[in-house]
Amino acid sequence: MVNCLGLVACPEPASLKVVSLPQPGGCACGAVRYRLNAAPLLAFVCHCHDCQTRTGSAFSLTLVIRGADFRHDGPVEPLRRKTRSGREVKDGHCARCRAPVFARALLAPDFMSLRAGTLEDASWVAPIVQTFVDRAIPWAVIPGVRSVPWNGFDYVALGREWAATAPRFA
Repeated sequence: MVNCLGLVACPEPASLKVVSLPQPGGCACGAVRYRLNAAPLLAFVCHCHDCQTRTGSAFSLTLVIRGADFRHDGPVEPLRRKTRSGREVKDGHCARCRAPVFARALLAPDFMSLRAGTLEDASWVAPIVQTFVDRAIPWAVIPGVRSVPWNGFDYVALGREWAATAPRFA
């Protein structure tokens, strides 16, 4: 911890933190377990209505990862769906508790999105941007996290930006 102006203990910047790999996680009931074996490519928040509905929450906190860096065990039920924007996605839900754990867009099969809340310890996950803020529940917009419109969402550029501020992975 770093002392902020001598008043309050502030967390150290994410870029100074070291996160051990692999990062374990799983579903709500524990039937699905996984290991993230490499650093994520991006962390972001989505406020779209699909994410609100599917999570039952105000937004989704998502990590973009390489599929090759992810291994899971347990009963996963793939559910295919079409987003409101027309993209086809295959979600990986636990077949027992139905908790959503990960997803793959059919147009980008080498990459996955991982629900950050399924990590055993998600304290290191700090989003670089938030999107669909125009659809956000007003109190859920995260102060200090830049808003990017979905049509301007550049995964590669945002991934480079996130990597520059992300924790170190070892």
